[in-house]
Amino acid sequence: MEKRVSISAQEEPLDQFLNRLSKEVGGVFSYSPSALDISRNISGEFTEQSCREVLEEVFEGEVNYKQKGAYLILTPAPPSDKEITISGYVVDEQSGESIKDATVYNPITLQSSTTDEFGFFEFQVKNPAAENFQLVINKKDYVDTLLIDNRQSRFQKIFLKSEGENASPIVQSLTEPMKNFWIWTKNSVGFTNMENVQDTINRKFQLSLVPFIGTNKKISGSVRNDFSINILGGFSGGTNKVELGGLFNINRGNVGKLQLAGLFNQTGGTVSGLQMSGLANVNLDSVKAVQLAGISNFTTGPVSGVQGAGVLNIATSTVKGAQLAGVINYTHRDVKGAQLSTVMNIARNVKGLQLGLINYSDSISGVPIGLISFVRKGYHKVEIGTDEMLPLNFSLRTGTRGFYNMLFAGIRPEKTGSITWAFGYGVGSSPRLANKLYLNIELSSQQMIKGNVEALNLINRGFLGLDYQVARHFGIYAGPSINLRVYDNSFNNHPELFTGSGPKIVSEKSYSNNFKSQSWWGFRAGIRVF
Repeated sequence: MEKRVSISAQEEPLDQFLNRLSKEVGGVFSYSPSALDISRNISGEFTEQSCREVLEEVFEGEVNYKQKGAYLILTPAPPSDKEITISGYVVDEQSGESIKDATVYNPITLQSSTTDEFGFFEFQVKNPAAENFQLVINKKDYVDTLLIDNRQSRFQKIFLKSEGENASPIVQSLTEPMKNFWIWTKNSVGFTNMENVQDTINRKFQLSLVPFIGTNKKISGSVRNDFSINILGGFSGGTNKVELGGLFNINRGNVGKLQLAGLFNQTGGTVSGLQMSGLANVNLDSVKAVQLAGISNFTTGPVSGVQGAGVLNIATSTVKGAQLAGVINYTHRDVKGAQLSTVMNIARNVKGLQLGLINYSDSISGVPIGLISFVRKGYHKVEIGTDEMLPLNFSLRTGTRGFYNMLFAGIRPEKTGSITWAFGYGVGSSPRLANKLYLNIELSSQQMIKGNVEALNLINRGFLGLDYQVARHFGIYAGPSINLRVYDNSFNNHPELFTGSGPKIVSEKSYSNNFKSQSWWGFRAGIRVF
């Protein structure tokens, strides 16, 4: 159950997928075909996940499973109103390593479980509709407790923070200056009051000109307000409903509903609702909101919602929702949703869409769309091939099999002083047809020249081929192509399309401004490595 595999499926029947998965993990699945819907189709990309995690994503908690020797027994889960199984992994937030011997317990019923060597825990909850089954996770040398609301998910990966080191060096370097921002008040009476008055005072309304000059006076850092209006700027213990700031709003605690500022908002607790500023939003805890900023959004806790910024979004934890940026989106951990930017998107594991000029992720279950999309555990191929125009072509493919980018160049050695060559870009998809056999669907465009680029001579190509994976890092491909050449007819030094006997031109048209087009059927074939 704990063997890690990388496997993908595209509209594949469940029984075939289980058969392939069994070969990957070295076990045999045992189940009743009448009890499981084996005819339903499975689609997904599973990268470096345990067999248990793959089964959880495929069956979504509707199937129980247990291991006996080499047999993996699958049975339908009982009705959820009678009994549910709570399970998951406990891992170190910084290293990603499994945490053994962590105690997971329900503080109401005192039911408990201890994680095994893989960090896995599991127990059953009877009568879940009537039982409050929040969990507490304890482990020596880690932050004491972490509460998880398991009504949201029956299978979870729970991250624990080390007591001595709550974040990676990268995250610490980003967050420490933000956490120390309030120190500008430390020599003031207001800061002294804030340290001394630990209890939070609640007020319906406050009005301030600048921090500590307002209706809450020098104790404003310990007051939580329902409504807060700051003419220039304000500093408070938190906001329950609405806060408006001419220049800035600073809150030690949580902010709910609506927060608007001309320049920036900074919050030490959770943000909910809508947060808007002219320049930046800075949050040192989780965000369950829509964040809109003219320049940047910065959040150290998990984000559930939307981050929209004119330049940059930074989330040092996970994002569930969307990041929209004019230039860059950066998520230090996982994204479930979308990252959209004009230049670059960066994340660890992505379940959803990345759309930008450059996309980077550790793994992705979805689609990265851009000029260059690099998935560290994704699809990377170097191709050496030939076609009807150029005898030698080189191509780099990167992305996922569902969607990848192609950068390529080709050459035709000739006896004359100038060499005919081409360079271009394309996109493609490679769905699985059978074991080791894939379909290639590709669109590309390349400029074909002799010597230097002097005039338009663009070859646009649609390719439909077969890719057979002979071995793990070696494959062969071949297939037909349909080609459309668009070129400047006033230029007299275009290279010949074909040498010797070439394909027949099936259509030829002339356009205004001395442009012409030609179309023909061609081919591509070659090998792929890595």
